[in-house]
Amino acid sequence: MKFSALAFTLGMLFNSYAFATQAVWDTANPWGSLTPASYAEWNVFNSTNDNTPDVAVTAGITASVQETTGGAFITGGGNIYSFSGATAFTATLSGASTGLFDVYLRIATLGTLANSSATLNGVTATSVLQFNEDQGTVMGGATAEQELYWKWSNVAASSLYTFKFNANSSSMSLDQLALAAVSVPTVTPVPEPEAFSLMGLGLGLMAFVARRNAKKQA
Repeated sequence: MKFSALAFTLGMLFNSYAFATQAVWDTANPWGSLTPASYAEWNVFNSTNDNTPDVAVTAGITASVQETTGGAFITGGGNIYSFSGATAFTATLSGASTGLFDVYLRIATLGTLANSSATLNGVTATSVLQFNEDQGTVMGGATAEQELYWKWSNVAASSLYTFKFNANSSSMSLDQLALAAVSVPTVTPVPEPEAFSLMGLGLGLMAFVARRNAKKQA
């Protein structure tokens, strides 16, 4: 009973930081003005195995997030939190069948810190920290309110993107989660000035030869 009461108290403590920013990212999305081909976002989690994102920009996509280890529970503010162990998560996002994509995993957390490594279909990437508000040390571990993301560039299209990420230790509260697959823009090569010069020289030479042949025939 004492353990349960302590877990609940600490869960509410970390969750209290979320009320000011719940359902609102403090930082800009890392893909800028580009529109994701596939996208899902959770601002409030309904369970530790949630397949109903709050935002699904692309019609017909499927997405899910599941806490796989750590004995987590849902806090009063809709966060996934575990006092008893380090949480590990698997998230999925359905994708397109062709093309190249920049694929993003974005999270907002409270309490102890997330591991800087995450995987997409088994490929590892290192997180980029967007926001950090240090909360000091709690029970021997560094704590903060953070927003961070991982990016995998030029990924071949996949029918399903599977992300795996985890906390460094117990007492990380997952506040928000976003998954995105953004089409890599097609860049049309622009000829260099030298290319235009060579093209003009070639056309001029062709015109000179044509005139010379015409004179000979005359």
